This record gives sequence, structure tokens and C-alpha cells, in this order.
Amino acid sequence: MNWDNYFNLGSNTSSYSASTGYPSFSCVGAVVSDDLYGTGTLVAPNIVVTAAHVLKNYWSSPTPVPSEWQFILHTDYESASSAVTHDVESIILHPGWNKRLSQNSGKGDGDRLGVDIALLILKSSVVGVFPAKLPTGDLEAVGTRAVLAGYGRMVDGSSGVVNSSNSIRIGGENSLDRVVAEVDAPEVDSSSKGGLLAVDFDSPQNNQNTLSDSSPTIDYLGSGTSSASPLSLEASSAIGDSGGPAFIYDNRGWRSVGVVSYGTSDSTYGDITVYTRVANHLDWIQAYLPNWAQARQSAYSGWLELDWFGSFYALPNKWVFHPVHGWFHSSSIDGESFWGWQGDHLGWFWTGLGVYPYLYSTGLGKWIYVNISKSTPDLLQYYDYDLAIWVDHNRSQ
Repeated sequence: MNWDNYFNLGSNTSSYSASTGYPSFSCVGAVVSDDLYGTGTLVAPNIVVTAAHVLKNYWSSPTPVPSEWQFILHTDYESASSAVTHDVESIILHPGWNKRLSQNSGKGDGDRLGVDIALLILKSSVVGVFPAKLPTGDLEAVGTRAVLAGYGRMVDGSSGVVNSSNSIRIGGENSLDRVVAEVDAPEVDSSSKGGLLAVDFDSPQNNQNTLSDSSPTIDYLGSGTSSASPLSLEASSAIGDSGGPAFIYDNRGWRSVGVVSYGTSDSTYGDITVYTRVANHLDWIQAYLPNWAQARQSAYSGWLELDWFGSFYALPNKWVFHPVHGWFHSSSIDGESFWGWQGDHLGWFWTGLGVYPYLYSTGLGKWIYVNISKSTPDLLQYYDYDLAIWVDHNRSQ
């Protein structure tokens, strides 16, 4: 494949626009300091997930200083303007990563234990970008197509490095060849280990199937099967891709399920990329998420947008104004689904991604379908399936 295909995927141009076939990479940026860089993914307007080793790879390394790091959301981070360059307020390394580094008195093996993950808290929220959706927590299936992105160096699978100073976001795809729900290391405390995902870099000749059932076991990846046939945009990772995401399409959306931790060779055919499995650390991540984490931040203070619910205005006291539903109260965390309360006959209502404009109402004790084209804050029109009629509910009375 021509390199242009990979660059076009990385920028969602040409035939690779965001769709059910390809995720949007607008949430994927470069994590940069003076002499180091990696890749990260925006998972809330002010929170980035990356690899811990990008920020601190040795116990002897100094504690990363937030003011020395930036998150740059641009297809070419070296030519980015200040408008897409975001300062870091704080850095949170996974406690399991810190623990492994300290125990080994040097470079940790946490990269092999599934705890190579960290969070960047930005000084201000990113405006105009939908954060990536997090995994559901269900176990990913071996063979699932994953779409990858990062700012790593360009490496040809057969000939080696093409450009060691690449600064442009590149996309690619691969199939999940290993899914490890939890690393099988009985001697390691559960707080210091997580799960792993892995892909191998298959060649057009189908002769580099490193994770086949006949291949030696690699680290904690265990045994399994793997197809030798590459996908059309088959890709591996390289230096600079550390911390970058693996997206899979699951439960009605593209979800960032992995964080690039390490590779086993020089990024040519046969290389294995190992990802920290994000689902193992959902509770840890969600403890730092703001309310409505999946919503895109508007330039107008307080106004947010969910890709399935549209624009709404959220107050700190958890009251929300929506152009269709008017005022309601909700304590939603990520915005993937939520319960809302209004002081009328609907009572509490529930809806979510892939469900809306269907709502379940506790007051009615049934599902209803909202006519979003005719409803306003004062008038809610919905279809009552039991009565088989459209109901106009006047909220102003």
C-alpha cells in the first residue's frame, strides 16, 4: 500500500472519514516534552490517556513535571499552532506502574504486566473535539479488527526505517491476536497487574505469523491462534506510537480499548505490538472523569454536545437544559447513557447511545418514542405504544 493511504487514515481524509468503518482520530494527539514524545487519546475534554513509560520509564528517572509536557491535537504536531497545543495541569501514573518500577529498582516489567498507563489532566478543556469512548468492560474477541493511530516513525515492513523523524499522525489496522483478561503472574499482586491485547505484523507473503499457535509464547501473552493474512491497511507500532490507541467498534461506537506499551522487534514484519488493556483500569480512569465526559466541549461556556443526544447546557448542580426536553436533573458520569428526572408524569427516564429517542419512563412504566422534530421545552410529543397514539404533553401547564 502507498504511504498516502496510512496518512489519509490518520487524518480521516479521502475514503477514511469517520464512520462505522473507521473511527475519528481527532481525539488522538502527541504527548510532547523537550526531548521525548509519544501518543495519547482524549477520553474527556480535559483528560488524556497515554502510556506511563512515555512519562517515566525508569525508577531513577525524575518525577515528570506537568509544566514540561503538552498535548498537541493536530495531524502534524511539529507544525501545530498554540490553539491546538494544550498545557498539562497534572500527571497521574498508574499506581501499579510506580510499584513495579520501585520493586525492580530500574526499568519495570510493568509494560509486560498490563499497568503501563497514565493520565494527563489538562489545564483547560479541549473545545470542539468528541472524546474517545472507553470500552464497555466486556472481553474483546480474538480476531476483532482494530484500527490504530500514532505519531511513530515510518517503518517499511520489509526494508526497515523510512523516516525516523515523522511527526504526522498515521493510521493503520490489524486484528487482535491475543486478548489477556488478566496477566497470569501468580507471584504478582493483583494491584500491580492488568490485562493485555496484542497484534502481530503479518506480511503479504503470509510467512510472518508470529502469534500463531505453533509459535513460542511471548512474555505473558499466552497461547492462541492467529491468522497469517494481513488486512488491507495492516500496521504495527514504532517508536513514537507509545501510548497510542487501538480502537474497535463495539456496542454502537468506536472505543479505545488498548494503549501501546511495547513492541518485540524493530517494527518490521513479524513485530508484535502489546497494548495495555484499558478495560482493566476503567474504575481507576473513571475516578478522574468529569461529568458528561463523552461530550464535546463548546466554545460557549456550559454548552456540551453528545454525538447521540445533541447539544445541551449543563450546570454544576447537575441540572441540564436540552432544546427538546427542557430542564431535567441528571447525575450522569460519562454520558453514554443516563437517568434524568423531571417533575411531571414521566418521573425518572432513561436513555442512551443507540437507544435515543426511545426513553423508558418510570412514571409511565413503559417505553415511549420522542418526536424530536416537534418537541420543545414546553411541549413534549411522544408515541405511546400501548395506546397506539401520539401524545402531546404540555409542560407549561
